[in-house]
Amino acid sequence: MSEPIVSLDIGTHKIAGMVAVVNNGTIEIIGAEHIEYEEEIVQKGRVIDIEGCTEYIKRVLSELEQQTNMGLPLVNISIGGGFIRGWTAFHKLDLESPKRRITELDIDNLLKNVKNESKIQPESHILRLLAQEYIIDNETSVKKNPKGMFGSSLGALVHICVVLDNPLENIFQCIKNAGSTVDCVYPHSWASAEALVSDEEKRSGVVVIDFGKGTTDFLVYSDGNLYGTYSVRCGSEYIDMDLARIFNISMETASEIKKQYGWCNYPELLTQKPPEFMQQIELRLVGSGAKIYVGVDKISKFVYERVEDIMNNWVKHIIENDMKKMPRIGAGIVLTGGASQLKGLVECVSGIFNKPARIGIPKGVLGLAASYQYPCFSAVVGTLLLRKKELEKREPQGPDWINKLRGFKEKTKNFVGKIWREW
Repeated sequence: MSEPIVSLDIGTHKIAGMVAVVNNGTIEIIGAEHIEYEEEIVQKGRVIDIEGCTEYIKRVLSELEQQTNMGLPLVNISIGGGFIRGWTAFHKLDLESPKRRITELDIDNLLKNVKNESKIQPESHILRLLAQEYIIDNETSVKKNPKGMFGSSLGALVHICVVLDNPLENIFQCIKNAGSTVDCVYPHSWASAEALVSDEEKRSGVVVIDFGKGTTDFLVYSDGNLYGTYSVRCGSEYIDMDLARIFNISMETASEIKKQYGWCNYPELLTQKPPEFMQQIELRLVGSGAKIYVGVDKISKFVYERVEDIMNNWVKHIIENDMKKMPRIGAGIVLTGGASQLKGLVECVSGIFNKPARIGIPKGVLGLAASYQYPCFSAVVGTLLLRKKELEKREPQGPDWINKLRGFKEKTKNFVGKIWREW
């Protein structure tokens, strides 16, 4: 049995954690916990209460340790929060002597050039450099590592993912205060996509939209390559704010009527006029407590207008503006995240993009309880899968006794490192 892989998803209204092990190449979840915040801890994807966030992380990790009977010194996280951005660019390296074998050093030098030439804003750093497709001599395209192939030049389509320093450091600090250390960091949308999208869909082209409470994270795959990683600081909480302001009701009431009575495909239902659409809902005003009655059609109108604004003027507009036009997305739109379960959202988004849409739910993972097979847990499951994939790429080759020795050295290094950081 492998060492445990731990993932945390620190969202706007909840924190979720999972523990998994890998047996014979198969990942199995052996622990899962999530807690909804009782106060405001994270606002629009960013930590605003360090002490409060630390306590919630402690509670989740403590429960996971009890479930698994293991210590969990390292955790992997997914991040969005409007402070991450990724784009794909082509870079080329002319080899110093033509017609020779490409080496690992050539590939490293190419990626170093990408890093040095990338213009990023102050107080940020490159989180990930993902080489997706190599071009040898301007004509031969290969997806795998080109080491050993002959060429005079080496180019690559590289996805450059950049993150702001301070919001990320706040998350690191919370995890450190909780007694653990961050192992790896992944973009939130990457994690969601890993749990929901097949390689075939990536080749056909797909947009994955993680529609959360405070933020919306999304990405674009086309022809098998990742072209855009995005995160914006607007989510379904904007709907709550609209309803609370328009009807003079509490945010809690607004959130509930949004879920129960808000239909995102309002224009379609307006022509059909189904009976439930004509229903009148009793609401109580803030302060006076006076009763008012509002139609489901009116609630749905405002829900639709805000969803249309987010999906059209934010998500779709950003993709089209960034990539000059909407890329080929034959596999359509995959919706996930807590807000993806709003009524009629699939029909609404399908109409905006003029593409088929579906709800993405994490499934097919060994040990994933039915209570976690919901869109809001896509990222925490996907983080486990991303880490598993990276660990498999790094697996040492050689006799078992050498691999065991390397594993012992790695465990010792992590243990000593943890003691040093705590000291």
